[in-house]
Amino acid sequence: MENPGNRLSKKTLFAYGCGDFASNLCWTFVGSYLSVFYTDVVGMAPAIASMIMLIAKIWDGVNDPMFGMIAERTNSKKGRFRPYIFYGAPFLALFSVLTFTTFGKGSAAVGWAAFSYIGCGMLYTVVNLSYGSLSTVMTTNAEDIAQLNSYRMMGTNISSVLLNAITAPMLAAFSAGSQGYTAKSYTIVAIIFAVCAIPIFYFVYANCKETIQPQKTETRIPISKSLKSVLGNGPLMLLFLIQLIAMTAFFGRMGVVIYYLMYDVQRMDLVAVFMSLPSLMTVIGILVTKNHMVTFGKKKMAAIGYIGAGLSLILIYIVGNTMGYSNIPVLIILHACYGFFCFSFPIPMAMVPDAINYEEDRHGVRADGVSYATVSLSTKFGSAFGVSGALLIMAVFGYVANAQQTAAAMNGINLTVNLIFGIMYLVCLIPLYFYPLNEKRSAEIRARLDERAGLSKE
Repeated sequence: MENPGNRLSKKTLFAYGCGDFASNLCWTFVGSYLSVFYTDVVGMAPAIASMIMLIAKIWDGVNDPMFGMIAERTNSKKGRFRPYIFYGAPFLALFSVLTFTTFGKGSAAVGWAAFSYIGCGMLYTVVNLSYGSLSTVMTTNAEDIAQLNSYRMMGTNISSVLLNAITAPMLAAFSAGSQGYTAKSYTIVAIIFAVCAIPIFYFVYANCKETIQPQKTETRIPISKSLKSVLGNGPLMLLFLIQLIAMTAFFGRMGVVIYYLMYDVQRMDLVAVFMSLPSLMTVIGILVTKNHMVTFGKKKMAAIGYIGAGLSLILIYIVGNTMGYSNIPVLIILHACYGFFCFSFPIPMAMVPDAINYEEDRHGVRADGVSYATVSLSTKFGSAFGVSGALLIMAVFGYVANAQQTAAAMNGINLTVNLIFGIMYLVCLIPLYFYPLNEKRSAEIRARLDERAGLSKE
């Protein structure tokens, strides 16, 4: 077996970054447009759409750790995680299309929406959790682990830039001059993205290898022991909490910012600019900071990012309330600043291998799949709680689909999309403060594990 301490090639790093690009071809469209598809196309009340998303994520709370345990107990020639990418990708692509189809009316439409969305979420778990877990088993080199997650986040945001730039024009084009986007246009766009995603997933599968394996005596550890090792892992639980808060803010805003642009800013011609600019600036932020994660410290860099992102959103809210939504240059600048400070998003995931090593060093249990699933679950919960909570708050302020909004409703949209989520980024600093592992301590733990495994220090 290849020494897991060897440095990864640029091709491998690039291939790994493509994984989230492929995932987002299926999932970013869901995250950004599904809520408005449900309310403004299917005709669901915001409360019903919110309930579907919430139920789906409650199920994810059971499904994700369960699949993590299945994956880490898988024993195949291709590894523990890679086979699920190979076999799961086509089914994820299929359900990402079904999510943007309609079936019947009334309760039938709601039932179909729940079935397709929950199915899409389960398949996303199979593929994306397996893909994400690869970063914990591809290398033991601390710098490469940070680079893997930086490349991953660049893939995420490059895809977001592309999708946010082309989705609105594509929907308009396939709506054939209709006043709003049609159900057919959503389905066609979903098909195009799904077809493009499958070969990219296979590129990741072919180029990202697993080099870290648990000791043979641990391949069949009891499920109860895996769960205990994860729940008793203090650093991992703090990472879960950090990601839960940050992803609630990030995905929550992503899922409802379209309402802010449609009803507050009222510049549909600038939707692509406002939705793609933050992702573009995140890529720039990651490129600027990714080589400093280990030397400056992941914890400090994360704190800088959360502070910058939080303050940027709070300022966007203040500008809307005081200067008006027509001050486009200021709003664009603040959206760019928000995107830049989102460079912090890959950092907690780069800390996950350190937390896994911490638990293995203490108790001899290496629960890669369950550990990653636990932290990854925060992304699922965050996207559900953020969007569903935002829809409910907007409804309280009087939001009505496809109508001229009252002043109270417009203020509610601004408060939800910007102020609440901005404050949430600042709240991330609390659990981050208590996170106990730094670069020096993590390196010492890794050295002890390598010594026990008899690996050379190449």
